[in-house]
Amino acid sequence: MKKQHALIIMALALVLAIPAAADGPWQLQIHQGGKVHTFDVSTIDSMTFVEADLTVPTLVSVPAGQFQMGDGVAYCGIDQHLVILTNDFLLGQTEVTNQEYLEGLNYALEQGLITIDDGVVRDAMGPGTEILIDLDDVDCEIGLVDGVFLLRDAGYGLNPDFPVIEIRWFGAACFCDWLNHQAGLPLAYTHDGDWPCNGGFPYDAVGYRLPTDAEWEYAAQFDGEAIYPWGDDTPDCDLANFAPDEVPCTGWGVAVGSYPAAPAALGLLDMAGNAFEWCNDWFQCELGWAQATDPPGPATGSRRVLHSGGWVCLSENLRNSSRSAFAPSGSSNHAGFRLARTAP
Repeated sequence: MKKQHALIIMALALVLAIPAAADGPWQLQIHQGGKVHTFDVSTIDSMTFVEADLTVPTLVSVPAGQFQMGDGVAYCGIDQHLVILTNDFLLGQTEVTNQEYLEGLNYALEQGLITIDDGVVRDAMGPGTEILIDLDDVDCEIGLVDGVFLLRDAGYGLNPDFPVIEIRWFGAACFCDWLNHQAGLPLAYTHDGDWPCNGGFPYDAVGYRLPTDAEWEYAAQFDGEAIYPWGDDTPDCDLANFAPDEVPCTGWGVAVGSYPAAPAALGLLDMAGNAFEWCNDWFQCELGWAQATDPPGPATGSRRVLHSGGWVCLSENLRNSSRSAFAPSGSSNHAGFRLARTAP
């Protein structure tokens, strides 16, 4: 039974079980967001419960512009070159959370966009059947119970507002297309072969997708080309969740939005530390010195780009120009993603 259906039955049972009042009409109180909404039961004709839409994470606008990609120091960011981005785009204010992703999984299951075979979640939006999330990993904070995806305690409590982790690149790309499916937009990804985004040119994709390598770095250092998203100050545990001198600040993830807006001009949060973030591009360590306009990244590869650094990472990984990579079929307890979309 779906969790939503169970809640419906519980709510109906509470209403139908209300006895007749001897000294006045009974009232129904709904508690939401610290407020209480009161209704006279006698005035309620009927109650209807509907499936909730898949929530779109908050996005912020990033204007088109140009910047120097690479900083001459960062890991795989030594080469410096001018990059011109010709489109305004939208970027998730934070990483996608556990709660947002599990809602996406339940939506995808309801719509037949995924399959579950012996606890393994696979894509069903195309010919491919890639695994999307490693539910069986001890660190995964999403579980599957009686066919419903729920938060689970991986040893640090239930954390709906923490970045989703143990997500494969395919699982991040699918979340984008679950949103596209709900909105009636074309799918961004092919869901077969190398899973190209919009035929290999993501900037012209209509709907939600992962940010390109260039978009991510541009947004992180926006309008200042600073070393870190907050500026040039040396990272410490007040600025980001990472592991200075290999000693973690927290030893696990923390809720999204826990650190200062960076860069302040855009209001993006947690662009360094907490969780690595999958990007759209295939990985190539150094990108050369030639000027590029709307670069889509290498046409092929074996690993996908990640930016930001996670809670186990050193300060070097937090640099805006630092570029890391995992195989798209890999996952980690310190890697997630945030959404992007070319401005409609």
